[in-house]
Amino acid sequence: MWLLVLNQNAGKGDGLNRLERFESVCKRNKIAYQIINESSKSQTQKQISISLKTQSISTVIAFGGDGLVSICLQAIALKDIGLMVVPCGSGNDFSRGLGVLASSEQEIFDLITKNQSQAIDAARVKCQDGERWFLQIMSTGFDAKVNALANEIKWPAGRARYTIAMLIILLKFKPIDYEIIFNDEKTTVRAMLALVANGVTYGGGMKISPHSSYTDGELDLLYVEPVSRLTLLSIFPRVFNGTHIKHPKVRVLRSKEFTLHAATQAYADGELIGDLPVNVKVVPRAIKTWILA
Repeated sequence: MWLLVLNQNAGKGDGLNRLERFESVCKRNKIAYQIINESSKSQTQKQISISLKTQSISTVIAFGGDGLVSICLQAIALKDIGLMVVPCGSGNDFSRGLGVLASSEQEIFDLITKNQSQAIDAARVKCQDGERWFLQIMSTGFDAKVNALANEIKWPAGRARYTIAMLIILLKFKPIDYEIIFNDEKTTVRAMLALVANGVTYGGGMKISPHSSYTDGELDLLYVEPVSRLTLLSIFPRVFNGTHIKHPKVRVLRSKEFTLHAATQAYADGELIGDLPVNVKVVPRAIKTWILA
């Protein structure tokens, strides 16, 4: 049985429209399914948990954006259950990573039914407030503050929210002192931001970590050394094509695990994790999904 999970607020009603079209495809092909359609995150989490305990669920399909994907991920990581997304949220970075951002309901259905699933990596972050899984990016420092403000901005949608939030935060932001532990080494850096990437994009398509991969068994840590506001603004547009990593103030580290200490908060796939310190570890083959070639 498939579990179809809807974010009622996704895409200003587009989520419901896409769910109804996908439901029609399932009926035509005699696929058994159950729908979860709740208005709150807590109720969605509760209903997913109940369904996984009471039904034989083979695949969970999120009708929303990265926030709903994250809710589903927490429930099925390390389980023999497939995860797919029908994009209709504001970020849609996981669907972008899978190559289904512009796919129709029929195309996504065919991808699931006519192709073998493949296992991809996920990242598990632990802090004093608990632990959480993520698929794309965990951000701290300047990025985390931008993420927090972007979550409060209702208009415009997508990457424009992040651009506006960035300009606002930039006015008062000061660099942060980090202690980073990786590969049995400890380093101290002063940085504008530090993020850990499992996927390539965040914020609606910004290629913040262009060399990251869901299947390499490693994480990338990117940090930006202190720069002027003008320099940061000049670097920012390059994030959209990934060339920012060539800037001399942008540093990238690779490891299977990172521990970060700093006086800041962490966000993972747009959701608040909590205060640092945090430990982030890649978990290879943690999730089953389908990637459009």
